[in-house]
Amino acid sequence: MQLNIFKPFSEYLRPYKTTIILGLVLLLVVQAAYAAIPLVLKQAIDSTKAALDARLAGGAEWAQMAQNSKRDVAIYAGMIAALALVLMVGSVGMRWYLASVSRRVERDLRRAYFSHLLTLPLAFFQKRRVGDLMARAASDVEAIQRFLSNGLRLSLTGILGFFLSLGLMCSIDWQLALYALLPMPVMVFTLRLVSERTRQGYRRVQEQFGEMTAHLQENLAGIRVVKAYVRGAAELERFAQHNAHYVAENRRLISLMSLFHPFTFLLSSLSLVLVLWLGGRQVLEGTLTLGAFVAFNAYLIRLSRPMMILARVVDEYQRAMASMSRLEAIFQEPPQDDRGGDQVAISGGEIELRNVGFAYDSGVALDQVNVRVPAGSILAVVGRVGSGKTTLARLIPRLIQAGQGQVLIDGVALEDLPLATLRGLIGYVPQDTFLFSDTLRENIALGLDDGDGQVEAAAEVAQLSADIEQFPQGLETVVGERGVTLSGGQKQRAALARAIIRRPQILILDDALASVDTRTEEEILKRLRQVMATRTTILIAHRISTVKDADHILVLDAGRIVEQGTHAQLVERGGVYADMYRRQHLSSSLDNF
Repeated sequence: MQLNIFKPFSEYLRPYKTTIILGLVLLLVVQAAYAAIPLVLKQAIDSTKAALDARLAGGAEWAQMAQNSKRDVAIYAGMIAALALVLMVGSVGMRWYLASVSRRVERDLRRAYFSHLLTLPLAFFQKRRVGDLMARAASDVEAIQRFLSNGLRLSLTGILGFFLSLGLMCSIDWQLALYALLPMPVMVFTLRLVSERTRQGYRRVQEQFGEMTAHLQENLAGIRVVKAYVRGAAELERFAQHNAHYVAENRRLISLMSLFHPFTFLLSSLSLVLVLWLGGRQVLEGTLTLGAFVAFNAYLIRLSRPMMILARVVDEYQRAMASMSRLEAIFQEPPQDDRGGDQVAISGGEIELRNVGFAYDSGVALDQVNVRVPAGSILAVVGRVGSGKTTLARLIPRLIQAGQGQVLIDGVALEDLPLATLRGLIGYVPQDTFLFSDTLRENIALGLDDGDGQVEAAAEVAQLSADIEQFPQGLETVVGERGVTLSGGQKQRAALARAIIRRPQILILDDALASVDTRTEEEILKRLRQVMATRTTILIAHRISTVKDADHILVLDAGRIVEQGTHAQLVERGGVYADMYRRQHLSSSLDNF
């Protein structure tokens, strides 16, 4: 076992080198005390044997020798007791120091993992399953912690124990020590063979665990759909298949290790057989003392023990390496480019898109888009489903990066603004509303250090105050995971209040009123006009009633601007917008009828 097995984890171990050194010093003390016990036992046995031989010989001096032997044995017993006390105290300290390091590394690794995830672009999360990312943060990090806790202690104990024992065995009888080492090359070869297979096996195990966790997470997140479509039995069957595959991968590893452990024991026992046979003959021939023979066997057992525990270390090491490679795959994902330079003062909030294009894997979303939104004005964007409206909204806070062209704010390219500065300018209400499992107050005041007094005002603008009065604990009502206890309209209005309370210079509303009725929409728009009067606003909607009072309206189709102008101009033109307006007006008339 080589110390370079810890190299992949050195970055996380380095901050705790002082604690590790203290643990290693105690480990040295423990190993030295452990190695000294057989030597003391050897002296005690040889002293007793000498007195016993003198008695059997019938010499006159045997009585004095017996008395001296009793005194020596008492001293040796006291020495062994003292060494045992050192062993106990040292072992407790060693385990405490090394185990505390592993837990701190676990904390740091999870923090680094989560911190890196927060820097990754939105496109990364669109390609990854949330359950698999969660499995890496839980199971994979835990596997690394377990190795650093047990593997560090056991491997270093094994290395020191092996060389100390081997050295002391050679000092007793180097020829007998060579015989004891005969099975070792076979053991090392077997270990190398098993090591690579266990790493591959554990990688498959962790990947299968990620699949199983992802399936579970998706079903819990979509539990309402599962229940509504009576998919419980089918999803349970799929989960059972994932679970069965996970068990099968683990069983393959169990089969491998169940052969390796007994084989290691067999080879270790073979060394013991050789020593008992050859060493026993030497004792009978008088070329080796009984005490030396007992001490030699004690060291042989210690020599065999590292090889026995090596299987466990290899097992945990390969699991940790498989887990580390899965984490490294995430760490190697490049973070979103944030090369913005010095702080740039954005005073107005004018937005300009110059020849902007963007494409997903499925096709082009925006193509040759050119538009300028003067500071303090309202730009409305309408169009059919899939026309590129949401893509345009995501470009401005750089949730996605334009594939071509430039997006500018007050003449400054988005790439030249630090992300924190850029996003601090923007209040964004996405199409898919997300609320945290917290109180309504905390959800609205998200990101504000002090939102007292502002929450109520923002809720009033979003027409949420009447609903809040009906809640059991008012603003302190916990909304549940993803806001499950609220209706779609309540969630949208809470998200709207969250954007308003930030008092952003730019407000982006991506179909933010789609889940409220037309009457509530009118009330919200009345209050929003006061908010939007001093802000640059991007208003995306399907309802013409939402956008008709905007300063400028874009009509998108297949990622291109097909029409633009004011509401009156577009209706008079008789194009796509006018057709949408007539259809919605007719539908509204029929509903009222």
